[in-house]
Amino acid sequence: MAIQLKKVSNLETLALGFNYEGSIDIANDVPTGGAVDIQFNSAELIGTVGKVALVVDQHVPADNSGSTDYTSYKVQVGDTNDPNGQIADVELCPAGTEAALGTIFVSTGDDAFGTVVSNVGATFVSLNETDEALATAGKVRVFFEYYPTAGDNFSG
Repeated sequence: MAIQLKKVSNLETLALGFNYEGSIDIANDVPTGGAVDIQFNSAELIGTVGKVALVVDQHVPADNSGSTDYTSYKVQVGDTNDPNGQIADVELCPAGTEAALGTIFVSTGDDAFGTVVSNVGATFVSLNETDEALATAGKVRVFFEYYPTAGDNFSG
C-alpha cells in the first residue's frame, strides 16, 4: 500500500519549512504487516530530507474488527536503512499512553537534518491483536521538507 504526497500550498505550512504533505487513513491505508510506502507522483522518495513531521488527527481505538483488542498501536517514519529515522514511535491507541490529538512530532528519530533517503515509509506496529489492518479508525498527517535527487521545478 502507498500514499501519495502532494506539494504544500498552505502558506502557514510552507512557513514551517515543509514542502510536501500527505495523509494516512489507518482503517483504509494500512495493510497487514503495517508497512505504508510514502511516494510522490507514484515514485519512491529518493533524495534529501531536511525534516519530517507527523500530526495525530484521530486515534486508533483498542476495539477493532478482529477478536482481540489492541493494547498498543504505534507509527514510525523512516526509510529502508532506518525505519524510525525521521519519526520515532508515536502511540496512537488509547489503550497505551496515546499522543494527544493535534500533537505535532517533528524529526523525533535519530537521522540528522539533511539525511539522504530512499524508499521512505510509515510503519504501524500493533500489540495484542497483531494484525494492523484490523483497525477501524485513525488518521495521521505527514509533512516533509524533501528535495528529490532528480531536482524539482522552481518558481521563485
